[in-house]
Amino acid sequence: MSVRHTRHSTLLLEPDDAVGKHSREATPPPPSPGRMGLLPRSMNNNLGTLAVVLLGATALAYMGGFLEPHTASRTVQLEQLEVALQQQKTLVEECDMRRDEEIRSIPEKCAQQRAALVSKGDTDVSGSLQKCVTKYKDALSEKDNVRQSYDELKAHIEKREKSCRVVANSLEGAVQTKDEAVGRIKTLEEKDRTSQAIIDNLRDAVLKSSYHKHKSWKENQNERATAHSKLSIYVYDMPRFNVDFYNAHLSEYAKKCRNQIGEREMHQRFLDSPNRVMDGELADLYYVPVYAGCYRTVVGTELQTDAYSATYKFITDAMDTIKKNHPFWERSQGRDHVWLFLYDYGVCLEYARPNARQRKLPAGLENSILVQYLGDITPGMECFSTWKDVVIPAFVNNPQILAVRGGESIDPENRHTFAYFRGSIKWKLSKWHTKEMNYSNGVREIINNTYFNDELFSLHQGSSPDYIKEMTSSIFCLAPLGYALWNFRLFESIIMGCIPVIIADNIELPFEKDIDYRQFTVKILETQVHHLKDILLSIPKADIVKKQTGLRNVWRKFAYPSPSEEGDAFSGILDQLAAHADRPFQPAAKTYWL
Repeated sequence: MSVRHTRHSTLLLEPDDAVGKHSREATPPPPSPGRMGLLPRSMNNNLGTLAVVLLGATALAYMGGFLEPHTASRTVQLEQLEVALQQQKTLVEECDMRRDEEIRSIPEKCAQQRAALVSKGDTDVSGSLQKCVTKYKDALSEKDNVRQSYDELKAHIEKREKSCRVVANSLEGAVQTKDEAVGRIKTLEEKDRTSQAIIDNLRDAVLKSSYHKHKSWKENQNERATAHSKLSIYVYDMPRFNVDFYNAHLSEYAKKCRNQIGEREMHQRFLDSPNRVMDGELADLYYVPVYAGCYRTVVGTELQTDAYSATYKFITDAMDTIKKNHPFWERSQGRDHVWLFLYDYGVCLEYARPNARQRKLPAGLENSILVQYLGDITPGMECFSTWKDVVIPAFVNNPQILAVRGGESIDPENRHTFAYFRGSIKWKLSKWHTKEMNYSNGVREIINNTYFNDELFSLHQGSSPDYIKEMTSSIFCLAPLGYALWNFRLFESIIMGCIPVIIADNIELPFEKDIDYRQFTVKILETQVHHLKDILLSIPKADIVKKQTGLRNVWRKFAYPSPSEEGDAFSGILDQLAAHADRPFQPAAKTYWL
């Protein structure tokens, strides 16, 4: 037998050429009937097939199957080989015994044959006896040849058995080595699972303590006004990006930043809020006080430079400052960081929709919570995400306007003007205001051209000291879009009890998930503006009264009194931020799992 490797690396036993050749030469051919006529037929069969039996049994022992890659199966195979060899030895010994008996009986048979020949008168008795003796000697010689063949085959089997034992021992060593390696791998895997469990526990602890510490705010979701009471906010101290710049350009701010006054006032409200924590490790959210809107306004006018690019860098510098000096940004990739962008088109840092469409978010703000006046959900507009951003009311804190309190002290019968509007109708064309920018989508111009001379409408351009009086004496106050969808007059009219008529498609309104605007406003499509009068006249007086009552009930949610009060606009902002803080997330980009 010889050992060869298959393509599956399994050891097979094959007949060895030398052994096969030796066995064929050592085993005599079956004797002819004439030559062995004196021997019994069973003797002839045993002699002729002995070598074949030996080889067959040996082959059966070696070819019984593949050597299994385990020590136990090797031991079984070796035991089977020993059993097969013992069976072969027993078979040969039995054959030897039968053959010895038959050979010993040959002289007697020869004598009987001689007596029979004599009785028949055969004269060549000596010749017959000589043939019988010759056959006897041939039989003895055959026996010796078979015995020699068996001994040689036995020696070869024992040699192969030793080789097989060597292979088995090698395989046993390999299996043992493999088992040890598998054991070590399992140990390492167990340690890795233990380490991963520790990492996961630590990560969960960090997430719970640093990101979502106050999970129980939802228990009070039926009392939304107090939801923010469990919110913790950390305010970054980075004066370079707020008060330092503001104080250094105070004159420009006083003149140019009145529409962005909310940045400074909102910053102060966060600083004064009972929700503020001084330890960032205890915070749910992190407020980044960057006066981007005011910076954009001042840089774009007084400093005569590329305002967008300069403000973009201003924002990214603030982000780099946070990353450099604090660990909180990297923990969530900015998901729990709050930025205020109170410019016309918010984070896109533009005042007109066509320009804003061409802008991208400053790199890194894709995940952050952006608080904006803007709620433009026009397809293709990237300045606002309804999923993660927060729309808030424009900052109205004029004491005279707040004093109206939704028209609580005004008799609805004293509102004599049916529909009122004061504001820009169109902009003079220039390099900043091109025809393609399509101010207000033409809505304001259509309103002015259609209803300017209508006695039911009071339409005016420019500012007026009588603005509050005009609004408090009107039933409907028009709030058409300008360059942006939102405007201050929408929220001023709410606070002064004048039913807002919202004319701006694809707008998301502040706190829309919690406030039903149908109870106190009217909203029409931009394409319906030609029928504005008919639409307003079709509203029953009872519905008008209900809407006026609704304004008296909700006005506080849109006001920013000083100091802040429970139930005001800033409280609503905190409620919205609390909802964002409770929204779970896993920083998958920074972790792995199996």
